[in-house]
Amino acid sequence: MTGERSIRLLGVKNLIILESNEMERIIKYAFLLFVFLLPWQTRLIWRDAFLNGDVWEYGRLSLYGTEILLWLILILFFSQILNKAKFTRLSLIDFLNSLKRSETIIYWLIVLFTLLAVGSVGWSIDSQLAYYTWLHLAEAVAMLVLILMSNIKFEELAACFVASAAIQGLFGIWQFFTQSVFAGKWLGLALHLPNSPGAVVLQTASERWLRAYGSFPHPNMLGGFLVIGWLFLFYLATLAKSLWQRILILAALLLITPALFFSFSRSAILALILSIIILGAILYFRQEKNYFNVFIKIAGLTLLIMIILSAIYWPIVAGRLMGGERLEDASISQRLDYTRQSLQLIGDHWLGGVGFGNYTLGIYQNISSAWPGYYYQPVHNIYLLIFSELGIFGAVLFGVIILFLIYFGCKSVRANGLSAAAMPQALQAGCSPLRLEQVIILLCFLEVLLIGLFDHYLVTLYFGIMVFWLIIALNLKYLRERKKSLDTP
Repeated sequence: MTGERSIRLLGVKNLIILESNEMERIIKYAFLLFVFLLPWQTRLIWRDAFLNGDVWEYGRLSLYGTEILLWLILILFFSQILNKAKFTRLSLIDFLNSLKRSETIIYWLIVLFTLLAVGSVGWSIDSQLAYYTWLHLAEAVAMLVLILMSNIKFEELAACFVASAAIQGLFGIWQFFTQSVFAGKWLGLALHLPNSPGAVVLQTASERWLRAYGSFPHPNMLGGFLVIGWLFLFYLATLAKSLWQRILILAALLLITPALFFSFSRSAILALILSIIILGAILYFRQEKNYFNVFIKIAGLTLLIMIILSAIYWPIVAGRLMGGERLEDASISQRLDYTRQSLQLIGDHWLGGVGFGNYTLGIYQNISSAWPGYYYQPVHNIYLLIFSELGIFGAVLFGVIILFLIYFGCKSVRANGLSAAAMPQALQAGCSPLRLEQVIILLCFLEVLLIGLFDHYLVTLYFGIMVFWLIIALNLKYLRERKKSLDTP
């Protein structure tokens, strides 16, 4: 009788484990689908907004299709965590000891930043807008926890990202050659033509050229997405073994690189150039021959494509690089105006800011209420924007998080990610001690920080917020894994 009961209990236990594993697979593949679909901007606008009779985009409240998918994933994930969790009392000493780990310090700084952001609702101009912006931040931090605690492999996430980037590349190339973006509400697309009002175009002496958008509301967002995709593609290229894998890598590169060029995003192309220089230097001076050979092929083909396209479209490139055209001069002048506005807003609200997500409303109420609604845009610099909205404490917290991630990330890369005991065996086996994925995710982080100097979508738009915190989550994940590897004898 006792034996039969033991068999039944063992069967129930195995069933519970099986169901748990199945749920983990569902969560993992659903999240990979979320990453793949993230560029598509399908949304329901549930509160429209206008200023001076024009649409005020940064006052709109929307529900994105991918946001619904993320909610479902997070509900499943945290339900599973609660079912499996064993709660124990954490003493103050244990908590302080945990702060010796770099990833734990950064995690709690992120928690403090999130609490400060929701606290700003109390003094924000529009509390509903502040809650809405904070909700996106809270979703991103919850996603960060999911990535930290899940078993999603980096190569799986990179493959989904590259596949999505390749589709965006194909879409962007088609848009540039047809000089049109068709409207489609179910895909989140707005109509853009070279002569339509509000379209982002480049102008030569005789022509107007529509920049490639992909599925994004602005070409710069396409450029930023494709740069991250390029780095992930290089990582996958180092893993490619079969002929078909190499063909897929080449096809993706031939879609991503021209589309990046046709986005004409100066910040994205600058980020790519710096990434190529830094990555090449690391691989060369570390004598990573296998990686470096792949790098030469990928980077060489990328630069060749850029050079050929630059020669073909030189009048557009020259105007974009050197200015002089009316639209380019107007764009630069406008960005300088936004910077001056942000500095004035910081001077007036340096302590607590105007409230999370309330920047453009702060400009409207504190600087000028007479401009057309479309002119009210966030400053094209995420650091000034955070300072303007959350004040000195928010800016310091945000800056410390970034500096810690860079410092500990560089330290992790320099330490190779292997324990001292494991290093001789790895070298003897002919394995590279360099954790390439750590280098790639750190470069992705440096890329988004660079782009953040020239654009705001990383902290103002849903897509940008998700990508920004996804990259932060990957950096934190590998900091924790490095700590585990160093602790392994």
